[in-house]
Amino acid sequence: MASLIIGQGGLLDVLRDRVPMRRWRIPASEDFAAQSDFLKQHPLKPGQHGTIFTNMPGNWLPLADMGWKIYWADTGQIPVGTQSFPSYLLNRSVTDFIKEFWGIEVIDKRLIGEIMLGRTRQMAPMIIVTSNTGGVGKTVSSRRLCERAAEMKLHALLIDGNMRQSSQRSFFDPAHNMRVRTIADWQPGMPPQRGANPGRMLNVGYDLSFAPPAGITVTWEHYRKYIEEARKKWDFVVLDLDRISADDLSDRDTAAGGMVVPYVLAGDTCLVIVKAGRQTQGDALNLLSAFPRYGLPRECIGIKDTVPEGLQNYQTLDYTRYGLFLGTEYQSTQTSNRIAAGESNWSDPKLDFVREKILEWVLPNHGFTPAKYAPKPKKKGWFR
Repeated sequence: MASLIIGQGGLLDVLRDRVPMRRWRIPASEDFAAQSDFLKQHPLKPGQHGTIFTNMPGNWLPLADMGWKIYWADTGQIPVGTQSFPSYLLNRSVTDFIKEFWGIEVIDKRLIGEIMLGRTRQMAPMIIVTSNTGGVGKTVSSRRLCERAAEMKLHALLIDGNMRQSSQRSFFDPAHNMRVRTIADWQPGMPPQRGANPGRMLNVGYDLSFAPPAGITVTWEHYRKYIEEARKKWDFVVLDLDRISADDLSDRDTAAGGMVVPYVLAGDTCLVIVKAGRQTQGDALNLLSAFPRYGLPRECIGIKDTVPEGLQNYQTLDYTRYGLFLGTEYQSTQTSNRIAAGESNWSDPKLDFVREKILEWVLPNHGFTPAKYAPKPKKKGWFR
């Protein structure tokens, strides 16, 4: 199948940026007459299907009569010979759209219809970081996402949703002797800053909202109300959530049913961290396989594997049905020592590449470049 892009702006620019030029461009100048003449002189082969995505006005009927299906990628009057996007295409993510027409894997959860309408999100993007088991690095991963976002000049907020352990507070204030604000200090009607701590107070480039102190309980509804206000103030929000289980997805009083399900159904992203190992990966599949039953869209579910140091014979599972696999992080003794020493924002080739892929997925068009951090292939010696 031949799929071409003729024109620029809006959705077409998104596609042009994601698909290699040789896959969508024909060797002719970009005006309508030259493009049309070239296609008339080079008709489709018998049995071949051709699709054109365009926002360039003109008489497209001759090309439509030659077998081209021409979609009008703009609003307003539809030129003769073109057709509007069917609803099933408007509801596709950029990931699925490009996979269907060019067979290329990209990571972009935005919906085609939203891009065509030029809608911009008024609320800050948010990612939930969770897992089905403990000891996978949720707390560290959440901080590292905020650290990198801050480097890119984004005003980020890290919210600690682990009410049982208050993991972020334990890292920044292990003795719990600092006078800090928690999410319990905020009440509806207050500015969201009343539930957060400025990063300069903790020597980091992002702000933090700690979980309630011991003896004080807040509901997930309280969290949701706070997050709604916080997303109007900050550029990017990371919710470090406690572990979740498939059994809790239907219970609104749990982290799974009260936070993950409603936010992902609304189009927000969730990163599920899977600990490598036969038992832990199997348990993770049990959780991930429950997501489709609750209608959670796969383009909003990100998955990364984390491999403990010394684990042998690690195998990646096929997560295609449940979400987007964003890569594998390999833990090391050096990483553990840095965490134990209370360090932040260190460079680690075994971690940085996957982090950049996650941020590009959550924050497209914000300058995150995974290729910059991609592992370099090993050089082959004389004897290979």
